[in-house]
Amino acid sequence: MALSFNYRAKSLSKMNMLYLANCAKLVYQSKAKIESELTKLGFDLTDKNFFLSSTETDTQCFVAGDRRKIIVAFRGSERKIADWATNAKAIQRHWTDDQDDGKVHRGFYRALDSLWDELEKEIRNLRTDSQTLWITGHSLGGALATLAAARLHIDSPKIAVNGLYTFGQPRIGNNRFAKVFNSKLKNISFRCVNNNDVVTRVPPQIFNYSHIGKLMYFDAKGKLRNDRNLSWWSRFWDRVEGRYDDIFDLDTDGIGDHSMAEYERLAIKARKKR
Repeated sequence: MALSFNYRAKSLSKMNMLYLANCAKLVYQSKAKIESELTKLGFDLTDKNFFLSSTETDTQCFVAGDRRKIIVAFRGSERKIADWATNAKAIQRHWTDDQDDGKVHRGFYRALDSLWDELEKEIRNLRTDSQTLWITGHSLGGALATLAAARLHIDSPKIAVNGLYTFGQPRIGNNRFAKVFNSKLKNISFRCVNNNDVVTRVPPQIFNYSHIGKLMYFDAKGKLRNDRNLSWWSRFWDRVEGRYDDIFDLDTDGIGDHSMAEYERLAIKARKKR
């Protein structure tokens, strides 16, 4: 299916969901492959610092812009999620100088911070004509995308974010963070969850973690459901989170549901049913 993008969208766009799912999948590829595919999508990467990487935290993202939009896509890591969700690094820290803004996962904050100066600089360099800004990521990449959107849009100096689409992201902050985030960004933040994706259940709520944004849930039949008809699903998930020492068994259906390729397939299906 040919990819297209509505850079003016102000609500859920299945077209944009598919485009950004493609980006969230693409960021797992080599730098050369990313460059090739972004060029095919019409991005001019000449003399651009489009691929950012930190060896300190093993964190990567790409940043690409044209005259209408800027896309930021973060790479994920299931194993890193497993480690961080179950050890002492699940400890939280403040993410702004204002303690009323809540707390976020310390490991997620550190990973994003390792790229932050380069990322902010590149976005400002690309935003030459009020282009809209879109952020995406899968798994850990979704957590970093969410935190990046918060830091750009809420923290000072502000850079407005126009849309956030994440796929299989974990929880990243406490109740206060979620409240602050949602007060500014909920209407443009779409958190995609595939059926029994286990990564979306960690870190657990009992550790004072909450989800953000609008839930876009793909059920067992691949049908897309949203916040308006999902309140009972949320309560169901809370009751069945289960034992965390078994949650990252790679043979479970939950890990299969976490695959970015599967999220892209579901986004294609949703796009066809527009």
